[in-house]
Amino acid sequence: MDWFRRFSARLGLFWSSLKPWQKLSIVGASILVVSALVLAVYWAGKPSYEPLFTALEVEDQSAIVAYLRENRIDYKLDPAANAILVPRDIVYETRLSLAQGGLPKGGSVGYEIFDTTKMGLSEFQQKITYIRALEGELERTIRQIDAVDYAKVNIVIPEQRLFLEQQQPSTASVLVRLKTGMQIGPDQVKSIVHLVSHGVQGLLPENITVVDTSGKVLSDLLDQDLLIYGQGGDGRTVSSVQRELERQQERELENKVRIMLERVFGPGRVVVRIKVDLDFDRRTSSSREYIPGETGRGVLRSQQNMEETYTGTGGPIGGAPGTTTNIPGYAIAQQQGTASEYNKTETTNNYEITTRETQQVVTPGTIRRLSASVLVDGELEQERLTELRALVAPALGVDAGRGDQLVIQSMKFSTTFADSLAEQLQAQQRMQLLFALVATAVLLLAAALAGVLWMRKRRSRKAALPPAEERKRIPSIQELLSSPELLEAQGELAVLEEQLRAYARSKPEEIANLSQDWLADES
Repeated sequence: MDWFRRFSARLGLFWSSLKPWQKLSIVGASILVVSALVLAVYWAGKPSYEPLFTALEVEDQSAIVAYLRENRIDYKLDPAANAILVPRDIVYETRLSLAQGGLPKGGSVGYEIFDTTKMGLSEFQQKITYIRALEGELERTIRQIDAVDYAKVNIVIPEQRLFLEQQQPSTASVLVRLKTGMQIGPDQVKSIVHLVSHGVQGLLPENITVVDTSGKVLSDLLDQDLLIYGQGGDGRTVSSVQRELERQQERELENKVRIMLERVFGPGRVVVRIKVDLDFDRRTSSSREYIPGETGRGVLRSQQNMEETYTGTGGPIGGAPGTTTNIPGYAIAQQQGTASEYNKTETTNNYEITTRETQQVVTPGTIRRLSASVLVDGELEQERLTELRALVAPALGVDAGRGDQLVIQSMKFSTTFADSLAEQLQAQQRMQLLFALVATAVLLLAAALAGVLWMRKRRSRKAALPPAEERKRIPSIQELLSSPELLEAQGELAVLEEQLRAYARSKPEEIANLSQDWLADES
């Protein structure tokens, strides 16, 4: 125990030699270290929680919480993410157990509604139950798409009619909520429409409406080649998708011309506005042309030859009409004794008519008419404007045959707004510079004042200290008792060390005996 007493004495001597602020620093640091260790041990002993499921519907949350309570599984709820958290070591086991029970259902009831059959249901109730199950299965399937966070499907199946013309078609509406930061394209919308149409008997794709939670009708992107036609007062109207195609074409042409002219006149000195009318009509034309052959008669298809020959007395068969040829025996009696010969050849040719058929399909989306206006900053001569027109017209594809218009003018742009903005910016910069200068001056003044105060305090301390000769002399115990400030000025360790030296010089025998005792204890 002697070593402990010696260690305690040294520790007490070291602690007494410290200044008050040093003691407070050591105590504060010790408290912080102990607190950190306690918190680390506390958090290390607590179980770590991980999400079991996130983005759950209210029905699924209640069902899962009931299952966890029934099985006495510890859990936590996270309202911000609609999630349920369980200890990390049982996450996967709990998921498998819930999946075996059909949870989570995604807020929809599918074909499992038929697992619990009810007796005494009417035909109407059975039909409604089937539609509910079908809607739930479609909702679950649609939610598997990456960009879809939530889906709601409503199906309307009309009653069967006796006559076909009285039968109403089946319809469906789909409401989707997209995930944050994600968008849905025409391909995904088309897949949703075809998924629903093939899942419901007698449902056509054109009778399905897809809408997102922001109110945008996504099913407008489904027609062929993104061109949608509706019935209007004139029999045909153009959809917003076609308007967007026109604006996209206009922006592309405007950027092309503006970038080209800004290379010459500089940024901000050219204004380009273009109006494009696209032709969205679907037209099909066919023509048939008859082409004669080299002989002008076409190609010979068939030929028929007929030849008659007669040799003998009397005239040939036939003759002039009248009594002579119509009364039997009269012509023979008149021609008896006269020898005659008859030859007849007849050829019939059938020609095939040569034809050429042409069918032309005009694709929608071609430019029907283009109007462009270009405004240049400055005063340009007419010759320069003509050169600009010859430069811009090919870049835009201007065709005078279809009625395109291109106007190029030059005039001085107004810079009042830009000048006011520049003045405001300069004033703001001046204020910021002035503020920075004032802040710098205040900081320098505060630093100078702190330096002056520190120098004065240092001088006062030096003036309070005794001369160098007195500082070198170690005060006696009587002086220390009468003037405690000398102990702080000299330092406690230095004073004690010098007192021990003086005691050793005055009583060396006791110091030698004490050293021998220490050596004996250590051996």
